[in-house]
Amino acid sequence: MGREVSESCIDSLLTEMVSSYCNRFYADKPELAARRIEAIGYQVGHQLSERYTMERPRFSDHLEAIKFICKDFWSEVFKKQIDNLKTNHRVLKLSKSLTCTVSH
Repeated sequence: MGREVSESCIDSLLTEMVSSYCNRFYADKPELAARRIEAIGYQVGHQLSERYTMERPRFSDHLEAIKFICKDFWSEVFKKQIDNLKTNHRVLKLSKSLTCTVSH
């Protein structure tokens, strides 16, 4: 049985983490704080993607991988569907603020 944590606890933890990096650990180096926070986000995303794709067969191409991220992975992580997903087989446009470019 998996453990669950309320969304408000995660929000509070993330707010405190960002505040600590920006105001305490790297108060005089905001660019370094931003890079460190981005690296943590990248690592967490990488670990989550490994966990959610462990039982899946390998993706056959980039488009299939991006569709998985935009549909299945997004729903699992954020507990909701992406508002808008369109593709012209080179660019996936999702929601209003995020665009994924596919290179062939």
